[in-house]
Amino acid sequence: LESLSLSIELSKSELIHFSWCHKETCPHINLMYHNTSHHVNQSEAIKWLGIWFNSKLSFCKHMQMVTTKAQCIATGIQMLTNTVKGLHQSHLCLIYNACIHSIMTYASPVWWCGQKLLASKISVVQNK
Repeated sequence: LESLSLSIELSKSELIHFSWCHKETCPHINLMYHNTSHHVNQSEAIKWLGIWFNSKLSFCKHMQMVTTKAQCIATGIQMLTNTVKGLHQSHLCLIYNACIHSIMTYASPVWWCGQKLLASKISVVQNK
């Protein structure tokens, strides 16, 4: 890596084991870099390319983060909807599709398998 003028940021190293086992016996690893050992423990969830992965691949953490972000945006949009001088309904639909829908469906082919729990979390934000 050094020949390419690249370096490793050891403090940003994360480890996750993907397993369906109920027992969480996941060892840590030691990375050797410049003759020093760096201890890396397992993370509960890691974010990679905007998707939160956990060891069971249940994507609950991902949906929690996405729905929280979408609810904050929906609250901001509600401030724009005044009954007297608010935005037109067609403009609100455009804002919804651009801001909320795109956030909630980002990388959905990766995490969506028709789970009812995830669908209920999505519908709560959509109906807000």
